[in-house]
Amino acid sequence: MNIKIKITKSQLYFVMIQSQMGIGVLSLPSVTQKTAKGDAWITTIVAGIFIEIILVVYWLLLKRFPNLIVTEFTKKIVGKGIGKILNISFYMYFILTTCFAVIFIVKLINTWLLPLTPPWTISLLIMIASAYLAIDDIKIIARFFTLASFLILIIIILSVLNFTQDLDFQYVLPIGHSGIKNIMLGSSESLISMLGFEILLFTFPYVQNKEKGFLKTISLGNLSITFLYTFFVFTNLISFSPVVIKQIKEPMLYIFRGLSYQLIDRMDLIFISIWIVPMTTSVVAYLFMASKSISKQKKSHSKLVVANSILIFGITLIPVDDMLLNKLSELIKYLSYIFAFGLPLFLLLVSYILKKQEVDDV
Repeated sequence: MNIKIKITKSQLYFVMIQSQMGIGVLSLPSVTQKTAKGDAWITTIVAGIFIEIILVVYWLLLKRFPNLIVTEFTKKIVGKGIGKILNISFYMYFILTTCFAVIFIVKLINTWLLPLTPPWTISLLIMIASAYLAIDDIKIIARFFTLASFLILIIIILSVLNFTQDLDFQYVLPIGHSGIKNIMLGSSESLISMLGFEILLFTFPYVQNKEKGFLKTISLGNLSITFLYTFFVFTNLISFSPVVIKQIKEPMLYIFRGLSYQLIDRMDLIFISIWIVPMTTSVVAYLFMASKSISKQKKSHSKLVVANSILIFGITLIPVDDMLLNKLSELIKYLSYIFAFGLPLFLLLVSYILKKQEVDDV
C-alpha cells in the first residue's frame, strides 16, 4: 500500500460528508414519520449520537494500526484464514450496497427526470463515472469530493426557499409525543440512511498528521451530517401533514415541485440534477471500498474496480420491483449492523485481549 499518498484532515471531512450524504435523505422523512410521527427529526439526532460512539470505536481501532487499512489488520488480529473470510465478507457487503444504491438512483432518475431513457443506459453512465473516480488513488477522490460538497450548499439554499411557503409547526408538536420506543425504531432507519462512514477504515493511513485532531475532524463530519439530515427531515415534517407524508416516497422532491418562480420552474428537476452528484459519490465510495477489500496493490486495485463495475452493472440489469427493493434494503440494514458496527467493535476487543497492534510486527 502506498501510504506516501496523503490527504488533509479537511479533505477527510468532505470525504465523510460525501460518502454519507446520498440516497437516504430523499425517502428518510417518510420512512421515519411512519414510526416516530412528528418526532422523526429527533431520530436523526439519536442516530448521530450512536454514530459518534461508533466513530470512537473506529478511532481506537485505527490507532493500533496507523499504517494499515481494515482488510490488512483483520489478518493480524484474527489470523490469515479468518481474516480472508472477513475480507471477502466485507467485499460482498460493499458490492451489495453499491448495487442497491445504483438501482435506487436509476429508478429515481427514470421516475422523475428521464422516464423514456432505458434504465441500463443510466446505470451504465453511473458506473462509468464511478469507476473513473474509484480507479484513482484516495487523493484524487478526496479532491473531487471536496469540490462536490459545495453542491450541498446549493441544496440547503434551495431548501430554505421552502420557508416562504405555508408551513405548519403543529405537525411536530408536542415534542416527544410519539414515545421513546418509536423514536428509537425511527433512529434505526436514520442510522442506515447515514451509512458511509465505513470509508474511514480505508482512509486512515493516508491522512496527514493523523496523530492529532483526527477524532475531532470525523466528529465534526458526523455533526455536519446529523445537522443536514435533521434539517431536511424537519423541513419535510412541517411541509406535509402526517397523512400526506406517509403516502409520498420522496417528500423532499415534492417540496421543490411546489416551488415556482418567475424565472425558474420545476425546481424538483433542478434539485435532482444537482443531487445526482452526491448520490454518485456514495457509489464511488462503496466501489472504492469493495475493490480495496480484496486488492493488494495499485495495479490490482485498478483491475478490480473495472471488474466490480462490470459485475455491478450486470446485477443492476436484473428487473427489480419495489417489493424486492424493500427486501434488499432490509437485508442491507441488518448486514450494516454486522459490518459497520459489530465487526469493528469485535476487532477492537480482540486486539486488546490478544494485545495485537502494528508495532508488534516492527
